[in-house]
Amino acid sequence: MKTLLIENSTDIGSLAVADDGIILARRQFLKAGDLAGRIQEILAVFGVPHEIVVGTGPGSYTGLRVAAAMALGLETALERVAFGCPSVFGYPQECYHVVGDARLGTVFFASIAKRQLVRGPELLPAEEFRALQPGLGDAPLFANGPVRGFQDLQIVRPEAEHLVRCRAAFTRTLEPLYLKEPHINMRSPQ
Repeated sequence: MKTLLIENSTDIGSLAVADDGIILARRQFLKAGDLAGRIQEILAVFGVPHEIVVGTGPGSYTGLRVAAAMALGLETALERVAFGCPSVFGYPQECYHVVGDARLGTVFFASIAKRQLVRGPELLPAEEFRALQPGLGDAPLFANGPVRGFQDLQIVRPEAEHLVRCRAAFTRTLEPLYLKEPHINMRSPQ
């Protein structure tokens, strides 16, 4: 079964095509506008997939919405089923932790063991995460991008190709995983 995988929760997006779990192709893109072109390239070479999987975050609000909209459009146009999968499954390891900057002094945090979520993704105050770090054990800790106040973290972005191994986490909803309401700055009255 051929699967098209899309991951766009960070500043560097990725696509992959897998056939029965074997990765046939990988592509990266830097801007949401590049996503459609990369998908066209993949479809031209590998044909129409049987299913589409999109990373649902947590991560960039805009990136997640663009990827979800693309997956919905492909689902309709190609008459194929689309699934959502948390982006924290976009790593090759079986056991690890992921942290990301959620702004305003907060981070998101998740722990994965044997490719299963065992904690989170949850929103934490940055200081609570700092206190949590020493007890995380031997599993690697990845930041999905720069995290304010934690410059020593290893930055490893999730990649689409790894989502295919986490079928148990697939859902029929493509709604992005938001851990808090969007922050909007309102103009002050003149």
